[in-house]
Amino acid sequence: MSRWKLFIKNAQQEAKGFVFFIVLLSVFRAVFIGIFNTQLASTMIPEILEAMWLGFRLSLKTAGSIALLGLVFATVPQMIYKKWKSGTIRFTIYSIATLVLTLLFFGRIPYYTIFNSGYNMMLINGKNDDINAIINTGINEYHAIPFLIGGLVTSGIIIYLLKRVLHTNTIEWEPSTKRQQWICGVGGFLAFAVLAIFVRYGGAFNYANSINWESAARTKSNLLNEAILDDPQALYRVQSIAKRMSKMAEIQLTPQELSEKLASIGANPNGKSFDESFTKTITEAKLNQQPNAVYVILGESYGLWPFLPEFDGIGNYVVAEGKKFANAPNAMHTKYALAQGTGTMPAINGLLTGMPDVGLYPNYEGISYKQPYGLGIGPVMKQLGYKTVFWYGGFSTWQNVKDFALSQGFDEFHDASEMNDDSGNAWGVPDKALFKAIESYMAAHKNEKILNVIMTTSNHPPYSLNLKQEGFDASKVVNHMPDTIENTEQRVNEIGHFWYADHVMGEFITAMEQQDQSSIFVITGDHSERFTFARDIGLEVVSTIPIIFYGQGITPMMMPNDQFGMSIQIIPTLAELVGRSGQTYEAMVPSLFKTEPFEFNHRLWMDSKGIYTEDASMPATFQTTMNTMRELAAWRMRHGNAK
Repeated sequence: MSRWKLFIKNAQQEAKGFVFFIVLLSVFRAVFIGIFNTQLASTMIPEILEAMWLGFRLSLKTAGSIALLGLVFATVPQMIYKKWKSGTIRFTIYSIATLVLTLLFFGRIPYYTIFNSGYNMMLINGKNDDINAIINTGINEYHAIPFLIGGLVTSGIIIYLLKRVLHTNTIEWEPSTKRQQWICGVGGFLAFAVLAIFVRYGGAFNYANSINWESAARTKSNLLNEAILDDPQALYRVQSIAKRMSKMAEIQLTPQELSEKLASIGANPNGKSFDESFTKTITEAKLNQQPNAVYVILGESYGLWPFLPEFDGIGNYVVAEGKKFANAPNAMHTKYALAQGTGTMPAINGLLTGMPDVGLYPNYEGISYKQPYGLGIGPVMKQLGYKTVFWYGGFSTWQNVKDFALSQGFDEFHDASEMNDDSGNAWGVPDKALFKAIESYMAAHKNEKILNVIMTTSNHPPYSLNLKQEGFDASKVVNHMPDTIENTEQRVNEIGHFWYADHVMGEFITAMEQQDQSSIFVITGDHSERFTFARDIGLEVVSTIPIIFYGQGITPMMMPNDQFGMSIQIIPTLAELVGRSGQTYEAMVPSLFKTEPFEFNHRLWMDSKGIYTEDASMPATFQTTMNTMRELAAWRMRHGNAK
């Protein structure tokens, strides 16, 4: 048989395998939903169909990976060595894959029963448990042995079906002329490339419409969200999180060392707990009226740079709303502020823990789910009498953000799955839909004391909004672009999303202020360093975020001129702003009502003269204080609140 005939035959076999595993994973998904269907409302047929569709798209990646193994180890070698047993090797690879997928599926049923989740971090965290007890529990309480036997028997049946599928007839054909061979070869290569992209993005051809484990939870049902992930994708979720955890540093301190370090940064070494060591008392009420509604808007990629004078040409348009609030007579703001890190989750972690970034992920730390960090914005504001609500324009399973927020003093969590909007992308709904949901919520909860922490999503790749439809005037950017930014369509589109985020935020603040004039707003960003400039510019441009406090009773004079700070200082500043005299709160860092000698984040430090990277030129006293605070934060995240 010629190599052309062999190739075409093998290609058909790989295609059969690809389709077989797509069907198998879809059947497993449907059976899983059926087993736990009592968790679903009776009117969830559209959501079930959506979950099946999203799961089908995600499983394209899994099936494609299995088919790729067949291609690499069966088809390609036979193109080189005709006597290669491609059929036997392919069947062996696919049979092993079938066995693994089936056993994983059977294992997922008791796993979901126990943890209300598909395979998750408990696979990693379980290493600290009593393994014998886990095995005994699995056997005695969750029928592990029958499930194992059932999995083996079922896999045998499915492997038999696989064999029948692979033995169906294939078309024997080969190009008979050189021209046909060229057409077949080039066409086949292009078709494979297109299919590879389509599979890579989960049934899409670009990042904007892609799907992956972090953005797959798009329904209101936990069951359906977990069903979307097939088992290999769930295991990939575990692996991804484990990699992040592996970077965490371990730290050990004796009680004496802990007390000494607390005292060295001005905390009370005799506090009953770690958090209580940072107790502060409000000495005066800064506002005549305590606001009912407080809004902390953590803007995705909402950097400071458009606010700076050198970018007024485009900044006066791009952040017109932000500038309006910053320069209002009832506002105060920093000149420069350092973000917690260069990603969204570090910023959220900072607000929820109240501690500086130390390279750990408290959202994956077991300690974080035993009791809240008293230094975080949730417990601080609850102690001052506020209900706490977290809003996220993305999906709740991303970075475990929902469970983390609810474990850190938040009473409620709302995400994109609750917001009816079809104009979003793989990462969530547009900010306008997010703010609309909050407006509706607050209209139904008038006169309640509520803290809303709002994490937006629109100013983020893939930048897929229809900006023209939203009212963006590109000429106001194109015609005023500074030479530090590339004047390209791509960059204008990116800046347009910044404009959109600012614009709809401004509309939201105006609407909420009209609803309740006592409302207080904090406007800031999660990070800034993702924006690409055409040439190197200063850290004060690249790495800073705005921190703006706006609302009735606030004045610019409350904050020192040219104040600089760090993002987690929002927490004590807000506490001092809305609290009443005599009330207490816990904070590891000082408020922004007084200028400190220096501030720092994960890689930079700042004083009144400028912003610098961490190096030997950093004053020794600053270095010592910074290292001590990081050590204490790492200790608290790993060892808990008890001293």
